[in-house]
Amino acid sequence: MLLVIGATGQIGKHLVQDLKARKTPFKAMVRKEAVRADLEGQGIQAVVGDFTQPPSYLKALAGVKDVFLLTTPNRDLVQQEGAFLTAAHKAGVRRVVRLSAMGANPSSASPLLRIHGQCEAQLEASGLAWTILRPSMFMQNLASMYGESVATTATMFAPAGDARIPMVDTRDIAAVAATVLATKDHDGLIYEITGPEAYTYSEIAELVGAQLGRTVKYVDVPDDAAFHSMVDRGMSGWFAHSIITLFHHFRANAHTAVVMGTVARLTGHPARNLPSYLQEHLQAFRTVAKPGALTHTHS
Repeated sequence: MLLVIGATGQIGKHLVQDLKARKTPFKAMVRKEAVRADLEGQGIQAVVGDFTQPPSYLKALAGVKDVFLLTTPNRDLVQQEGAFLTAAHKAGVRRVVRLSAMGANPSSASPLLRIHGQCEAQLEASGLAWTILRPSMFMQNLASMYGESVATTATMFAPAGDARIPMVDTRDIAAVAATVLATKDHDGLIYEITGPEAYTYSEIAELVGAQLGRTVKYVDVPDDAAFHSMVDRGMSGWFAHSIITLFHHFRANAHTAVVMGTVARLTGHPARNLPSYLQEHLQAFRTVAKPGALTHTHS
């Protein structure tokens, strides 16, 4: 039996449907009873458990041999995952497939990448078999982060400089995860997951504009302005700083622009490209809506 943690987010919601279609036995752990009932209504077995409260997930681990671990980065995540891995080991779990982030490193200046790196190291030392998935930034963040500013000012604001980023569709990340979870020979491997092309934010603005039939420009925002803008929109100072230093990582490391063929190799279909994603979600750049928040690390 497989346990999916993070079953309702941008990746998890696609992953559970993929696993269901494959007829892979699994159950999802969710925090709220209403969410559990909704998933059960879709024919998906689900249990209630809170990742931050160890006693609550002991029942969820019963009979589980594999875990898909997708968590939201926070200051206490290393300790939280450590407690979970200990409980999983005692419960007889064999393997954990962890959703991390491209650039994860225990010594990174970015809190997000540092925490992911520390969690990876902790998993590798846990005694459990492991596989790590490191996606690049999500295409889906473009609509939630920049849809409103494009709709109102025809401008994308970000502290991205001229960094070239091979953004990836969350549906492709889910497809890779489903393949790894449903097949063998992935133990001890780290898979970096990207889209098929790397773009600068200036080029992304041009792509959005071309599809909208209007000029959309990109403004490279100074770090301080970006920080205050994110905080004003409700983001915590810790997370806003994490996002800015994440952009620092992409700006300073040319290797982050390398396109990986992981999606095609593991799933048998090509990774979705950015123009197609934008065409699918073009309405988000036409309509003024409440700004969203950047989800997960590149996620």
